[in-house]
Amino acid sequence: MRLRIWLTVVALTIVSATSVRGQTRELADEVHGKGWIVFCSRTDASDWDLFLCRPDGSDSHNITRTPQYNEAAPQFSRDGRRLLYRRLPRSETISGNRYGEQGQLVLANGDGTGAEVYGESGQYPWASWSPDGKQIACLSIKGISFIDIAPRQVVRTLERRGFFQQLTWSPDGKWLSGVANSFGTGWSVASMNAETGEVNAVSRVDCCTPDWFPDSRQIIFSNRPPGQSGNRGDGWTQLWMADAEGKTRKLVYGEDGRHVYGGHVSPDGKYVLFTGNMREDGDPGNAGAPMGLMRLADAPIIGSESKELRTLHPDARSGPVLTLPAGWEPCWTFTEIDLRSSQDGANDVAKLAAQVWDKGWIVFSAATDTGDWDLFLMRPDGSDRRKITDTRQYNEAGAKFSADGKRLLYFRMANTEKVDNNTYGTYDLVIANADGSDAVVYGNNFQWASWGPDGRQIACLDKKGIQIVDLASRKVLRQISRSGIVQQLVWSPDGKRFVGTANGLGVAWTIGCLDAETGRIHAVSEIDRYNCTPDWLPDAEHIIYSRGIVPEKAGWAQLWVAKADGSDRQLLYAEQGRHMYGGCVSPDGQYVLFTRSEVDLGKVDNSRTRMVIVRRKDTPMIGGADDLLRSEFPNARHGPVLDLSWGWEPSWTMKTDY
Repeated sequence: MRLRIWLTVVALTIVSATSVRGQTRELADEVHGKGWIVFCSRTDASDWDLFLCRPDGSDSHNITRTPQYNEAAPQFSRDGRRLLYRRLPRSETISGNRYGEQGQLVLANGDGTGAEVYGESGQYPWASWSPDGKQIACLSIKGISFIDIAPRQVVRTLERRGFFQQLTWSPDGKWLSGVANSFGTGWSVASMNAETGEVNAVSRVDCCTPDWFPDSRQIIFSNRPPGQSGNRGDGWTQLWMADAEGKTRKLVYGEDGRHVYGGHVSPDGKYVLFTGNMREDGDPGNAGAPMGLMRLADAPIIGSESKELRTLHPDARSGPVLTLPAGWEPCWTFTEIDLRSSQDGANDVAKLAAQVWDKGWIVFSAATDTGDWDLFLMRPDGSDRRKITDTRQYNEAGAKFSADGKRLLYFRMANTEKVDNNTYGTYDLVIANADGSDAVVYGNNFQWASWGPDGRQIACLDKKGIQIVDLASRKVLRQISRSGIVQQLVWSPDGKRFVGTANGLGVAWTIGCLDAETGRIHAVSEIDRYNCTPDWLPDAEHIIYSRGIVPEKAGWAQLWVAKADGSDRQLLYAEQGRHMYGGCVSPDGQYVLFTRSEVDLGKVDNSRTRMVIVRRKDTPMIGGADDLLRSEFPNARHGPVLDLSWGWEPSWTMKTDY
């Protein structure tokens, strides 16, 4: 790779241009193997993705590839194994002053895999890692919150004391830094004792983007000293460093004609990264600017001619400075990241998305910004997501396509009622066209309704039994004994059998299969577990279901499939730390759609349910890196898994003309 010099070296430099080029090459060789840099950058498709590159700018990899989103402000955890960043809609411009509160917080592995949205839009603003990576500190108008990541619990709070953006937790966990407006100016860099909340000004005038040195005693930050004549009298932002008490400050890098932001010190404290551009605030709303890297031992360095700046700092050097790819808000880890598997995985996911894109539509329910649950349609790759109900006074749930894909049934409840995995089918039944139009409320006498094969009848659970109802007349045509089925009734595609969650077949909830003619029922699942959310495969011979936990024992619900007679039970997908619910097989039988929940359902509002798709031929599959699960299922694959974002109880049709 050809490396360029950061700026033109002029006659006033103390070394020749040839010498600086040589020193720049030496610097590149020096840092090449020192881990990885993560940054956000604009792609050829004009969205912002996250990238990894070596510290000399080589070996660049796009690790998000999400054309529907912009990703910004990535931070490695201190051990380099995890990332946090913000994800926002592509239509929303990244703000140099608001990026930490825009969009949703995302947590991922250090290579970008395993990305999971952690919170709603605007939640967990200005998040910063704790030293051990188990907590985050967040800054909002209400104060500073320290949050345990796993349970999402606020463990303590501090008053913000004027801090309003760009919070960073020190490597030793004892301090916070941020931009404050409580020291006689709106743009001070300050430090705060993370225990007592005591604050101290580090630099008081026109400062921003602070970050800690690895020793937790010094801070790197952007500073625009007053009295500059350039930039129409507004001056240029420079990179400075200071002790955390603000007693000693010194220039690190400056250049007339460029603003310098996003300083980040290498894990060994020897180098510093930054961005520099002619626009203020780092220019994330446009194309960004090339990043730079220099040794701190060479500081201060002044770029270009910069006569006024050189007069103030006559001993400053002219380099060397490495020019890195265009990017914004870089972060550095010395942890070695093997990108081969993650890039292969990203390509596999992209291929899976391309395979399913035109295979009809998925309907699902999801929480809205106003707090109610509406129904949505989207393509199976997650694109073209559109709301088809907009009823703030109601929650809608449990949507199912008819076999021909022309109509929907779903359940509607008051928005004061909690959407619950075990009760949603007991509220008002609604029948509508597949695009949500012409909705007709049938009332709450059609509990756990399920489509008949021809779409003219539905099967419902009543206290008296399973009732077959003619939709047009709403008359009960036939009644069959429930035989213990209590919820989640599904009529088979051939009309011959029912499946549902039953009691009385074992010690807990059991998946029961009932013959529609004889009324005889038998267990499909194991009978010693809380099993639930069954559905039929298109062949009407296999059943997908959630294999739950044994009563009084810990564990996580897994996705399984079995023959309708209860034989040949097989794992489809399992993951330590997530429950699998709502399994649905595509109408062609080739793909499996389901939700992953962080808590046991029950109530769905706190479950963090996300929908995913896997190929059936790729199963059994295990998500994450759990040794116990992998020892239990040694032949299970790792992926690919196509994440479809928030949603619950999806249904799939191959009909394409919505």
